[in-house]
Amino acid sequence: MTEADLPDAPIPETPVPDCQSCGACCSYSWEWPTLIGFGDGDGLPRHLIEDGRMRCNGNRCAALAGTIGEEVHCTVYEDRPLVCREFAAGSDDCLAVRREFGFEG
Repeated sequence: MTEADLPDAPIPETPVPDCQSCGACCSYSWEWPTLIGFGDGDGLPRHLIEDGRMRCNGNRCAALAGTIGEEVHCTVYEDRPLVCREFAAGSDDCLAVRREFGFEG
């Protein structure tokens, strides 16, 4: 039997989490919203930058508004750091952080 002989198995679809009802990645660690490289953080209000990273209140980014797991938004979305821009909804990292908060999938 070859791979061509195997029946086509349906690929389960995993819904991509809705960032605006989550916010777990922005509340997981005070260490990771680090500004990386020249120009990263340009446009951010200076009061939100501390020691080369986004200022946090505990583990929560100070730019995150709303209630984690219900409704959130980034107050500096257009100017957010590169690390935030590259964090993909539904990625392995996203799902791991969501599990830490007890959120499904």
